[in-house]
Amino acid sequence: MKAKGLVQRIAWLALALLALAFFAARASALEPKQVLVVANSASKDSVSLAKAYLEARGIPEGNLLEIKTTTKYTISRDDYEKQVRQPIEKYLLDKNLKDQITCIVVMYEVPVRIEPSILPKEADDVYKVYKTAASRTEYRLAIDHDFLKTVGVKFPEPKTQDLTPLAKLFDSPGNAPQNKPKEFPKEIAEVLALLAQKHKEVARLEDADKQRLAYRQLMAIYLDIAGLQGLRNYVHNERPAGAPDLDKLDKQIEDLQQQWAQLHEKTRDAKTAQQEIDMGNQLGGLAFIHGLASHQAFELGPEFSDSALDSELALLWYDNQYNPGGWINNPMHWQRKAAAAPASQKAAPPFLMTSRIDGPSKADALRIITASASAEKTGLKGTFYIDAGGLQPRYDQHLTDLAAFVKDKAPMKVVLETTQALFPPNSCPDTALYVGWYSLRRYVPAFAWNEGAVGWHIASFEAMHLRDADSQEWCVKMLQNGVAATVGAVNEPFLGSFPLPEEFFPLLMTGKYTLAECYWRTTPYASWRLTLIGDPLYNPFAKNPQVKLTDLPRGLAKE
Repeated sequence: MKAKGLVQRIAWLALALLALAFFAARASALEPKQVLVVANSASKDSVSLAKAYLEARGIPEGNLLEIKTTTKYTISRDDYEKQVRQPIEKYLLDKNLKDQITCIVVMYEVPVRIEPSILPKEADDVYKVYKTAASRTEYRLAIDHDFLKTVGVKFPEPKTQDLTPLAKLFDSPGNAPQNKPKEFPKEIAEVLALLAQKHKEVARLEDADKQRLAYRQLMAIYLDIAGLQGLRNYVHNERPAGAPDLDKLDKQIEDLQQQWAQLHEKTRDAKTAQQEIDMGNQLGGLAFIHGLASHQAFELGPEFSDSALDSELALLWYDNQYNPGGWINNPMHWQRKAAAAPASQKAAPPFLMTSRIDGPSKADALRIITASASAEKTGLKGTFYIDAGGLQPRYDQHLTDLAAFVKDKAPMKVVLETTQALFPPNSCPDTALYVGWYSLRRYVPAFAWNEGAVGWHIASFEAMHLRDADSQEWCVKMLQNGVAATVGAVNEPFLGSFPLPEEFFPLLMTGKYTLAECYWRTTPYASWRLTLIGDPLYNPFAKNPQVKLTDLPRGLAKE
């Protein structure tokens, strides 16, 4: 009886595990009822396309929201909040759809790009504090570097034995550089290397007085570039002559850390920002201040406060929990999901997958809908063209790795171009997939795109004039010539913001994930300048998978 009972329990457990696996597999696939379609009521074309998309995909009518906003390519951040984000948030809450909707697709003639912010005066004052501090660190480090070269060569008497910054310790530590200093990372690397060299030279000095003065200079340099914490580490490890007491250093550091914690409980304004700089300078020196001030200026500054509208919309439920300046790490990225603790994932607000059905004309947007649905019936077939002749050999490796993977693991034909030249015109028949670089805003008509083709060109600005039919940008021309899905930048996105091709395409080729899932599992950032153009539900390889899940990197295909 016991054996029989054990067998039954094992059988029930197996059934339960099978059921869990079944439902997990179903849950991981994006379904029509989970998609909210957002159209612009100011555009008849936008609304008619939205209705055509609902019908093509069997999306419930209640999942269509018409907002009223500009039909222009760009929208101000204030108008985005009032005309786009807030109406969507209200609709989902009013209709009790918050827990159901996991993806938003915006339609043709909903704006593409959110314009850079104009800072209010209070924020601008804070921004200037950080911007100025970041700039000054470069000049101060250059002065320190020049002074460091004299250590062990010249032996000025310090004004005091107290822990005093270099500028106050000696009569003239150096003059400000006449030319713009080097970039901070390069300069600090040179300073650290010279510090190590100088420490060895000073240790070999035979004159005790000169050695004491030289060590005092080195300690002043450490205090300047690495603060009390850096000086403490130097004194602890090297025990230089004339070093301050370690217990006293630890007490100073502990007191400052407590003050630092109290400071960050206050409302940030220009005064507290300057206090943060001054206190941070004492604790961590120039290296710490440069990182802190550069990051804060980046987050507050208008330079990076623009973004693709749909990339911003992914953070719909984050409200004011992030700064719209610059990007945020995409919490859906497969490596971040794998690294995050379950508790932190549960505590985070819901993150939405987003895309847009758009293009230079209504006909191009409609083709995305019809071509995606048609290609799914038989499965996308054709050749995969990969162009690795870009600007950086290190990035080219991603593309050559992708080509090697497809050649080894998939039945699909792959053609790899590795020279500086791109695929020439009319050289790529039967194109199903394409990824390559680098021809900035100069589309090359090399491809005969099969219905449902997916392709993107790794370059800046390729979706910056998405609505201009005469543009030579890659997104515009690829959509006009038949691509059903692509990725493009609405401004300079930087190379590291693109999904890694050897992750995105193999995941898509398994036929287990939709376009939106593949993109958001592999794109590094949200609230940034890339836009996914295509039907989020499109699964081109559902009928003819090309890659096995077991051939993917561990974790790439898991929730």
